Amino acid sequence: MLPKIYLYNSHRHNNMKSLITVFFFHILFSAYSISFGHEEEQRWILVKGRGVVESAADLAILKLGVISVAKSAQLATEVNNRSMKKIFQELENAGVDEEDIETINFNLKPQREYRKNQPPVIVGYQVSNTLLVEIHDLSKVGEIMQVAIDAGGNNFQSLEFSIANPSEQEEVARRRAVENAVARAETLTESLDTEIGEPLTIQEIQFSHHPQHNRRMMMADALHAESASVPVHAPQDLITTVEVQIKFSLK
Repeated sequence: MLPKIYLYNSHRHNNMKSLITVFFFHILFSAYSISFGHEEEQRWILVKGRGVVESAADLAILKLGVISVAKSAQLATEVNNRSMKKIFQELENAGVDEEDIETINFNLKPQREYRKNQPPVIVGYQVSNTLLVEIHDLSKVGEIMQVAIDAGGNNFQSLEFSIANPSEQEEVARRRAVENAVARAETLTESLDTEIGEPLTIQEIQFSHHPQHNRRMMMADALHAESASVPVHAPQDLITTVEVQIKFSLK
């Protein structure tokens, strides 16, 4: 029996050698990447912290204005303008600085009457003008509201109590939020035989500044007040709240 003869193909051999080499390095690189990932993996804990500051209000923000209705747009605007000018003057007479009065909305819209099987008909026009008034003397809030009513104000939208410069309260609340987050992290890890390490990330996730009692709304029914001024009671405290989220490494 004649022996089998194998022909050597150098080109095919080189191609196969190259494929083996590429495959080998691919496996080696994959193994290295997985190992690297395990080495970089860190243990961590994510906690939230909350800081609260209570402080007295020193600013009232009042939104009020006039709504006027007339047969024509021109007449409705003229009537509204007269009332607004009187309100401006009376507010200044009551001690409100001009820089604390700001027009925030003016609206003119037709009033339509709808009849059966007929297109709507314009029967008049409504003009509304709204002011934002900042009052720094809280003892005069009710008096100023009554002054505006007597001058023709018939659209009272809201009354808020706030702090004129709240940056100090905000800073204290943030500091307390971070301290609270650290304390929570330490409490959670103390029974696990581990300690928190350096903070990896920190984020402020919520900020609010509001009265202890919800926002008070003074609507147009204040027109029926019989006293010399609208009775107003400012909240005793305002609440500034900050929440943070911190990711700590674990030792």
